[in-house]
This record gives sequence, structure tokens and C-alpha cells, in this order.
Amino acid sequence: MRFKKRLAAITVVIGTVGAGVGFANASAKLSSALVAGGATFPLNIVESCRADFAGDSTYNSVGNSITYTGVGSGTGRQNFYSGLYKFAMSDSLPSATGDSGRGYRSSFVLVPMIAGAIGVSYRLDNVQPAGTIVQLSSPTLAKIFAGQITKWDDAAIKADNPVAAKPLLEGLNKFLTVTATAGKKAGTIDMTVNIKAGLVTSKTKNLIIRAVDPTGKQTPIYNKKPKTGALKLSAKHTAGNEYLVIFDKNEVGTVSIDATSVKFPSTPITVYYRKETSGTTNNFANYLNKTNPTIWTKATNDAFGSAFPTTVPTDGSFVAAQGNDGVANGVMGKDGGIGYNELSFINERQAAGKTIYAAKIKNGAGEFVAPSSAGAATFVGEGTLDSSFGSVTFNYDTTKSGAYPITAISYGMANTAAATAAQATPQEIAVSKNFVDFFLNTCAPVAAEIKGYSALTGATLNLAKAQAAKIGS
Repeated sequence: MRFKKRLAAITVVIGTVGAGVGFANASAKLSSALVAGGATFPLNIVESCRADFAGDSTYNSVGNSITYTGVGSGTGRQNFYSGLYKFAMSDSLPSATGDSGRGYRSSFVLVPMIAGAIGVSYRLDNVQPAGTIVQLSSPTLAKIFAGQITKWDDAAIKADNPVAAKPLLEGLNKFLTVTATAGKKAGTIDMTVNIKAGLVTSKTKNLIIRAVDPTGKQTPIYNKKPKTGALKLSAKHTAGNEYLVIFDKNEVGTVSIDATSVKFPSTPITVYYRKETSGTTNNFANYLNKTNPTIWTKATNDAFGSAFPTTVPTDGSFVAAQGNDGVANGVMGKDGGIGYNELSFINERQAAGKTIYAAKIKNGAGEFVAPSSAGAATFVGEGTLDSSFGSVTFNYDTTKSGAYPITAISYGMANTAAATAAQATPQEIAVSKNFVDFFLNTCAPVAAEIKGYSALTGATLNLAKAQAAKIGS
């Protein structure tokens, strides 16, 4: 399965309002499609909703249509302000007084539409144990995306991924057990190997124990024909060493008395970021700035280069890509790659068997949390609502358990009755309102979690519905 960049227009069949919904008098058909576009963050949920919307008699009884082109939040807002787009979506907020220099006009309504976790996507071959999901604290993440951490075996990444001591090993159906303790003398380890009767035969090969240091280097410390009963031995111990037990040519496992870390390869890190102005970038950079202002020293921005603390490296360690799709495609194609995407774009590639993962991020409660619909909803619920403008301000300091801290809301931008004919006709405004109402009331509650998003709930949903009611007023 090949994933293409979703820059082509998405056609969503929608209609003007039926009885009792939206504009009661807006019943005329549109002879052409309503032109819309903006953020790539919500593309997958828009695609999922369009088929259901086309057949919905309540919100689409007439059968008009809307085309949506994913061009990024910044371009989407610009095209909406100028009247090129009659409806837009943006993951970053226009200011209450407008986007300076971007053709701002006051005749629009901002509507929270859908939330979603921004996953830190990565591909890392040869990490051990295989299948390990990488954990990253916010300072480590900030340093990676600032270019201050350049290899995967950096000490900060290791520190975020501890492995508890394993002083007990049971193997070979518990016929062999090994216990390890710190030796009475500093710098030594004591081990007891218990071998039950029946395990050793005349054909049994040697019992081998090797010290394995953090680099993977192995040093033999025992290699003899085993006997039934308890074997006690002591050996020199270096902090971080594990001890591999091999019985009769079978690797039984390891014991350790120190907490260690996941074994990371020294693979160079390649950062993939959005080349165009992007609300996903804005939300991601805002998280980095708010949680680590001494590393990400600049205020957030739709442009990655403008939010970047210094100058984006040009040595190939940072790669610009188009849209959420482009970043996800870049990451999955590069061992050592890392980027940021709406969770849906990671999920769809994993479902297709692609080598791409989402890191667990440490939240304010001290938990390493994987991106999820539930985690995003918990985080959004801790935000502050602006009932006049329609925006949500996130609380990055929340200690709410389960909250996933890198989350975005995608907002709809629709017209009021004050829009000029060039900006939107009454019929186009009615179509926009129907789509927003259908999205909030019917589509998102059913499709959001399946597609990797989080439908709005509670006070945030109430705010969205109140804002939707202002469309065309």
C-alpha cells in the first residue's frame, strides 16, 4: 500500500438544510461545489465523514457539494480571508484582532470541530528489546527537535527508558533458577544457580555465564559441565552489566542487579518537519515552548523555521515535508527518522504493516502516555474556554492522570451574514453550517476514535455548538 500526499481536493457531498435545521429559508441548490480547504490535520476524519454525509437526509436533503483541499492551516486561513475559500479549517488560532497582513476580516465564526493527539512518530531499527516503544520526556523531546540531541543512543534518551533490575531468572520449565545479589565486597556480584534433578544428563553441554556490558560486549565468567544442585559463584561486577545464562547451548535469559536502559543503536536522528505553514507545527512548537522555554525560546509559529530556537540545520539532519502525510511518509522511510503527525496518519501506516511507531510522552503527572483518543480528550477537558471567540487554551501544566500533552483542536472557519457576495453567498453559508452541524452531531461521535481522533465532549462540545449557531447570523 502506497501512501500519497493528500494535496488533491477532497469532495464532500453536502446539502442545504432540511426542515428544522440551520437556515429555514436556504433551500436553493448550488450549481457548483463550495470551495473549502486548510489544515491537513483533519483530512482523515473529513474523508471518513464525507460518504455518510452524502446520504444523510437530515443535513443533506438537497445534495450540494463542498471540495476541501489540504494546504495547511496558514494558507487555509489566508484563502478564507480573501474569499477564495468559503469554509476553512485551521489547527492554529487567528488572533482575536486578525492575522496581520493576511487580509483579515471580522465576518467569520470560529468553531472547534475535532481534537486529536499529535503523535511523535519515529522509526528505529535494531533497538533492543525488539518491539520496545520509546519513551521521551519533554526536555529530551525539545532537545531532539532543537537539534541538540543528534543520535538515538544519547544519554538523555537512555535515561527516559529505564529497565528494572532482574535479579531472578527461571527457565527450562523452572528446572533451572538463577538468583543474583550484590556481593559483600564492593564491585562484585554473587549468583546462585539451582539445577533440579533430571535436567543434567550424560549428553548435557556446559553451563555458561557471561557478563554483558551496556555496549553489548560479552566477557566469560563461567563455563563448565553443570551438576545437579546449587552452584554458588562470585564475579567482578561493573555497574550496568547483565549476566547471560546459557545451559546446554540454550540461552535461558539474563539476570541483573542494576536498573539499566533500553539498548539504543547509535543511529543518527533525522527530524522531519512541515515545510508549509501548519497548525500541527503551531501546536507542537507551542507545547515545546510552554514546557521547555529555555530550549525552545521563541513563541510558537505556523512556520517551523520561525519557531525553531536558532536556524534549522541544513546538513540533512532536518528534512522538510509537505503535510501530515509527507512527514509520516518521510519518517517511515528512514531508519532513525522522527517527526510529528496527527495520530491517524501513524495508525493507518501501522495498519498497513509499515515500520512506524508513536513514542510515549511524559505528561505533567509523571506518566509516559501513548497518544490516544482518550488521552487527547482528557487533556482538552483541562483547557480554558473562550465563549466569545470560540477558542480553547490548553493547560500544559495539568497533572491530570492519563492526559496526553501534545494535542490539537482543528477549528472550522465559517461566514456570518455580514459576508460580502465575493466572500460567500447565503447558500454557501448555509452549506457550511449544515456541514459543521453534521460533523459535530452525527459524524465525529461515531467515526473519530476509529480514525484516531477525539470527538469533542462536555463543555467543549457545548462551546462548539454555540459557535455553530452563529454561522450565518
